[in-house]
Amino acid sequence: MNILFTRVFLLASLFISLLTNTILGEMDVFFSPEKDISELLLDNIARSNTSINVALSALSSGELVLALSKAKERGVKISVILDEKGATVEPSLADFLKEEGLEVKTLKGKAGGLMNSNFAIFDEERLITGSYSWTERAQRFNLENVVFIDDPAVVALYLKEFDRLYGEKRKEAPVSALGGKESKRPPPGLEPPTIPLNGREFIDVTVESLDATFGPETALPPGEKKRLWEDYKGKYVRWRGIVTYTGAGRMYWNRIGFRHKEGTTETDAEVVFNSEYYNKIVLLKEGDYVTYTARLYQRRGYGSPYRLDDGAPVEE
Repeated sequence: MNILFTRVFLLASLFISLLTNTILGEMDVFFSPEKDISELLLDNIARSNTSINVALSALSSGELVLALSKAKERGVKISVILDEKGATVEPSLADFLKEEGLEVKTLKGKAGGLMNSNFAIFDEERLITGSYSWTERAQRFNLENVVFIDDPAVVALYLKEFDRLYGEKRKEAPVSALGGKESKRPPPGLEPPTIPLNGREFIDVTVESLDATFGPETALPPGEKKRLWEDYKGKYVRWRGIVTYTGAGRMYWNRIGFRHKEGTTETDAEVVFNSEYYNKIVLLKEGDYVTYTARLYQRRGYGSPYRLDDGAPVEE
């Protein structure tokens, strides 16, 4: 009876908050893909100082997972609840979080149902809830919504619900074959030689050679990957790849996914092209071969590709 009353009161309080900000505090509502919700989440993770409590039906965004890992490194307590089934289905990153030392628990609903909640609480002060799951698909393709609330009464109710879920009979998120796989540690990386060209520093490196150090199969710890990446970050590359997806809508027309390895359909790089190439980029379609130059700015993570910007197609 108490649980039912709590849930009813929680929903009623949220409904009132949606009707008026003046009664229960500050609130912001966002919809994707019009708004880059992942950037909002990344910002809140980066601003958290003490704790982050997350309950999700699915988790496969490499960017968000790496952000949680970095938050833990600076002393933020991270607690994660995932749907039991969603945590074991690829490309879930539950095992990566567990290996990073984060507290990860899994739950399932009644009679084979799902743990279908999607909310996060930052520093026990800010709440984010809505349909948005922390997945690559949610950001790129889905129509999603989130509500940001900092009203203490509503936040307290969600904290109570999180603690209730976290304290129920549960089992730890399983470590998949990825976690148990032994891999040889590559030799220490050397700073890549740079080639000055038109005021930019280019490096002669392929996706395969980058993966030897930064790919998901390597045994290098995140801290060492981060240190080595500083030798590559901000450098330009010239690559030829096959388009795996194109940007959607006016906001993301210049964001193109590529694969560069034979015998795979995996997107290993995402490039943001400059606006001056709009007429060429909007004509690209899946399967096209493209030679381009771009600047490396984010290394590859579990479930996420290399990120590059300042992209420019090369005439052949």
